[in-house]
Amino acid sequence: MKNKLLLPALLALGSFLQPAFAQVSSEALGTVRYEVRYQLKGIDTKVADATVSLKEHSSVDVGRALHAQAVIRATSVFRLFMNAEYVADSYLFPDGQRPYYYMNPIKKGGKTGKFECSYDKDTKTITMLFLKPSADSVRKTFPLDGRTMDLLSLLQYVRFHSLPAGKSEAMHVLKAGFSVPATLTCQGVDTERFPGRKTERFLLDLKEQGLMENGSGNRILVWRSTGSDRQLLGMEVNLGSGVMTVSIKD
Repeated sequence: MKNKLLLPALLALGSFLQPAFAQVSSEALGTVRYEVRYQLKGIDTKVADATVSLKEHSSVDVGRALHAQAVIRATSVFRLFMNAEYVADSYLFPDGQRPYYYMNPIKKGGKTGKFECSYDKDTKTITMLFLKPSADSVRKTFPLDGRTMDLLSLLQYVRFHSLPAGKSEAMHVLKAGFSVPATLTCQGVDTERFPGRKTERFLLDLKEQGLMENGSGNRILVWRSTGSDRQLLGMEVNLGSGVMTVSIKD
């Protein structure tokens, strides 16, 4: 009788726990600095400095975890088009592929608010809160399927996930108030963008509204190293006019 009960219990547990993932190597931890540039018809100008860090973190609920943070500081005239400073924090399980909390403070037009996502494994749901301010708050829930996440968590997913060249996965990217369908494709080895490095290129294709507030930026190229550090080397976003590039600083 015990054996008859044990097998269904193990099957149910397995469907809930997901396959075991390897923990992130210590070589992948640390802070990486980037330069953000805008290019249009012969114009090539620096518009921001950025850092992305990944550090060990301890959580009462999760135990050993990871904390990813992105900081973007706009320079020159580009402050007219984006916040002078943009900060986003994502907290992930030790494999670096599954988030459990995300938060992005919002400061715009003299108003403050936040965009946050809570990934709840008990209810198997994602609760997204977009507060700008409370009178305009938006709260929505989505299924916790492992492929619906905020952009910073998705970048960490790209960084540590193994996706064969030529293969694609259906995704959803959580933006402020929306869940945008997307496709993630591994385009394979790329030796041109970052010569001298072992590099893979990925394409994140947003099917609806783009990355930028004006709706542009649907196609996002991401480069990562294939070494043990799994660094995010850069990004490229085609805008309505021009191209935004993000490149690692050596």
